[in-house]
Amino acid sequence: MNRKQLQAADQYLVERYGAWATHMLTLTFTDMKRGGYVIQGGWAKGAVNSYEYELTAEAAMDSVRYFVEALNYKCFGRKTRKQRTKNVCRILAIPVLEGLNSCKRVHTHILLGNIPVHMLTRLEDTVQEIWANTKWGMRRMQLDELHDLDGAAHYLTKEVGYINDGAVCWEHASVPGRLLGKWS
Repeated sequence: MNRKQLQAADQYLVERYGAWATHMLTLTFTDMKRGGYVIQGGWAKGAVNSYEYELTAEAAMDSVRYFVEALNYKCFGRKTRKQRTKNVCRILAIPVLEGLNSCKRVHTHILLGNIPVHMLTRLEDTVQEIWANTKWGMRRMQLDELHDLDGAAHYLTKEVGYINDGAVCWEHASVPGRLLGKWS
C-alpha cells in the first residue's frame, strides 16, 4: 500500500465514523516532566526536581488512552463497564497523535461524538479536569464544534503516509457498538 492509499483509507474510516462526531478537540503535551525524590540515609527528603523525564511515544499513547477512558466514564458512568451496556454507552473518540516524528510540539487531535446531552454544557470543564490529571497534560487545549467533516478528515490525516503512518490511533479509538454493525 502506497502513501496515498494509506492516507485515503484512514480518511475513509474517519469520514465513516465522523458522521456522528460533534466536536474536535486539540490537547497539547509537555516536553519534559521534572520530579523525583532525593534519598538521603534511606529516607525520602522531598521533591526537589532532581531528574527529568522525556516524553516518549508510549507515554503519549498511554495519556491518550487514559484520557479517552476517563472521558467515557465521566459521560456514561458505570454503564461503560457493565457487560449489558458497555457497547452502547461509549463516546465516539478517534485520536490522532502528531509531532512524534517531527520538530513540532507533540499534540493530539480527538474527534468527539455521542456525548450525552447533559454533558454538553460542561464538556469543556470536564475535558480540562481530565487532561490536567494525566501525567503529560499541558494546560493548553482547544474544543471546537465540528462543522465540516470532510475538511476535518483531511486535516486529521495530514501526517499519514508522509511523516507518521500510525498517526491515527485506531487501537485507542472508542467507537460505540451500534456504529460497528453486527460485530459489536
